Amino acid sequence: MSLLRQLLAIEPLIALFVTIGFGYLVGKIRIGTFVLGGIAGTLLMGVLIGQFGIKLDPGIKGIFFALFIYAVGFQGGPQFFHALNRRSLNQLASAFVMCLVGLLCVLGGAWCFGLDRGMAAGLAAGGLTQSAIIGTAGDAIAKLGLAPALAKTVMTQPIWECSAHAC
Repeated sequence: MSLLRQLLAIEPLIALFVTIGFGYLVGKIRIGTFVLGGIAGTLLMGVLIGQFGIKLDPGIKGIFFALFIYAVGFQGGPQFFHALNRRSLNQLASAFVMCLVGLLCVLGGAWCFGLDRGMAAGLAAGGLTQSAIIGTAGDAIAKLGLAPALAKTVMTQPIWECSAHAC
């Protein structure tokens, strides 16, 4: 196990491709009529292999995060547009209300408990079951062009304490 950990620390891309390969295989496992699928299987294997503490280049992380979001959209997109019709208006309104109420609950919870932006993003990701929120929040802060120390401050400053230069 120590040898494997050392190998993955030296060459982290091996871990990446092992994750993709094993994730695809795990996604093919069929239990009755249930099939996990390649995307979810790869995500699960990524969580397992990620426990080794492997550090990947942020650029590679960004590329594979974008590919993950693309794959989810590619899989669900045609079904979404096919289902758009008059009968789906109540579902669309329900989704809008859920997003609005979820956002208000996260903002209220962050304010009540004094959570910083990172914790608020985690609360939103868990409460709304959208793991993409964490990556999106981190990318949004990174694209502000702030100095690293200021970006860290923005991520850890409570959301209601905004000044003109730090928000």
